[in-house]
Amino acid sequence: MKWPLGAFGAGLNGGPGYSKDGAGMSMGYFEFDTNRIRINAPTAVVWDVLTEVENYGEWNPFTPQAHTDLKIGSPVHMRVRMGPTNMKITETVCAYEQPRLIAWNKAFGARRLLLAAREQHLEPLGESSCCYHNTERLSGVLAPFVFLCFGAYMRRGFSDVGVGLKRYAEARYARTTADGAVHHV
Repeated sequence: MKWPLGAFGAGLNGGPGYSKDGAGMSMGYFEFDTNRIRINAPTAVVWDVLTEVENYGEWNPFTPQAHTDLKIGSPVHMRVRMGPTNMKITETVCAYEQPRLIAWNKAFGARRLLLAAREQHLEPLGESSCCYHNTERLSGVLAPFVFLCFGAYMRRGFSDVGVGLKRYAEARYARTTADGAVHHV
């Protein structure tokens, strides 16, 4: 990893309050992972879809608008749907490991108030399939409040991203295999 996961404290898996090893609690730290989604398209095809952020509106219901050059330290300008509300937010690219990981984060106020970080992972499963999942981490004094107010929207939104990515990437790959050339949707 190119960014300090340890900055978030003991890892949690599946919800607030429980460390991965089951020992201890941390009410200022929340982590949740989406279910892993198998995508029947090569990792390279899925990576292309995931990194063409200007096309997110075509398949990504949670983040229908984004702009970035995906360079470490660069801003990621996004419009995000949190339930009935659309929010404009700017985060910072903190990891880019082609073709396996994209991550961005944002400190709200100071890191001790709230630090939010999102990772999007691809794991190759073979030549023509891969697995996708998200991890979201919230830490700081405001993390319990943010998790309480927005956690359900975030979890649902991240799951919707996986479903949208699967549909879009598989359709792109199907067209590629049908005529031998990649066509953008």
